[in-house]
Amino acid sequence: MAWVGWGVPVVVIGVVVFCFLLLLVWIRAPKATKIPIKGRHMVITGGSSGIGLELAKLAAAEGARISLVARDPVKLADAQKAVAEYVGQHNKSGGTPVKVNVYSADVKSFASINKAIEAAVSESGIVELLVLSHGVSVPGTFEERSLEEMDHMIDTNLRGNIHAIKAALPHIKSSKGAPASIAIFSSQAGQTGVYGYATYAASKFALRGLAESLQQELIERNIRVSIVFPPDTDTPGYAEELKFMPELTKKLSESSKAMDAVSVAHKALAGVKAGYFNISCNFDGFMLNIVNAGMSPQPSFLVALAEILAMGPMRIVAFFVLRGWYDTIHSSQKHLQTKK
Repeated sequence: MAWVGWGVPVVVIGVVVFCFLLLLVWIRAPKATKIPIKGRHMVITGGSSGIGLELAKLAAAEGARISLVARDPVKLADAQKAVAEYVGQHNKSGGTPVKVNVYSADVKSFASINKAIEAAVSESGIVELLVLSHGVSVPGTFEERSLEEMDHMIDTNLRGNIHAIKAALPHIKSSKGAPASIAIFSSQAGQTGVYGYATYAASKFALRGLAESLQQELIERNIRVSIVFPPDTDTPGYAEELKFMPELTKKLSESSKAMDAVSVAHKALAGVKAGYFNISCNFDGFMLNIVNAGMSPQPSFLVALAEILAMGPMRIVAFFVLRGWYDTIHSSQKHLQTKK
């Protein structure tokens, strides 16, 4: 018998590893599942531009019936046309006509989003997939931002999700057969606080608590909840965000490049279809998911194993990153004081 270390037989180590892996297969919750989208009704908030629009194109090309919800009727009409054109070029549903409807609504108002959901159900059937890709960011230090701007972010990013889920849930619960899905878009700023994003981060951090609690409440109804953590993404909203972004925030963000909306949409849709709870969009996001895993659900065996093995080392990496951020903040403040 082969021996290693202090006389521990290799076969014993093998048995221990096997038992550990077997235990991990058993204790993961909820169990892995697939979310089909072909022939199913998907409602997408924030669907007139950016990630929501790109995701609508991909889902429609795979045969989903699409309902786009956003505030601007003109942008919605353009989005409807863009989805139809994309499907015409990339249809993966065997030539089956794809239905795309649009509804003008403001997620900050429950009455408004509820009316849109009711109309979508009336025209396209029960909601089987709800994608909440709307969001707004007005960066700036906590002291600089007005209460009105803070309320706008909280009302859109947090209450807007609550309103949309509250309106759609009765219809989602009536879905039969394959698992239904609710996908909430947070942000990497919903995983770690960033200078200049205090209120935005607060509204995005809150979505994780919403998602984790909802998953426990809805698992027995065959509804899977996902939370997507995109990085800075090249969208019209991000272009507007850059106008307000503090120079120090830009410095802290220099190490990571903004992703394009198409790539983020591909990652998000793949994660939803795989039934993942935490969905990252790049390597940085995957590492953040590991270091922030905590008590979040994890249906994937491989990701669960990565979390267990890498969480400790990733915490060390996080200390180095944070040290760099705080050094940058200190040096910037000293530079400002010197100029004064």
